[in-house]
Amino acid sequence: MNYPFEPKSTTHLKPGQFWAVCLPSGRYACGRILQLNASEIPSKSRMFFGGLHQWLGNQPPTSEDIAGSSLVAFGLMHIKAITTTGEGILGERPLEADLIELPLFLSAVKGPGTMLLRGAEAIRQATSDEWGTFPILSTWGYSFIVKLAEAKLERDA
Repeated sequence: MNYPFEPKSTTHLKPGQFWAVCLPSGRYACGRILQLNASEIPSKSRMFFGGLHQWLGNQPPTSEDIAGSSLVAFGLMHIKAITTTGEGILGERPLEADLIELPLFLSAVKGPGTMLLRGAEAIRQATSDEWGTFPILSTWGYSFIVKLAEAKLERDA
């Protein structure tokens, strides 16, 4: 794979790939692709499950920069979250190298049919005592990752 590249669909995306999230301050955050083609991803050719790293820099991130960096937020994203907030996919770093595991979510607040998810993949139906104990899987707008980075990373910098 040649980097950087700007995805037109999820066809050439892989878990572990990352991109720079350009912030209004001129600094950079880092988004990461975590899961593709999972059962709860509504548009598998255009959406993926991803996250925001606990990383902030003055230059776009490199594989070395994000090594060991945890993730602070997770959500379903459209590929335009990559193309409108950064300069395309910059590289790839295996998720296992950073001990990144997909978190648990619920598919809904509560009620019959609520599923327990690992990332965006349904594991099983959630029990009523699990309702409210895990976050609800959310779908992010194209530039929501920028707002999250500003709120979660820049205010603490």
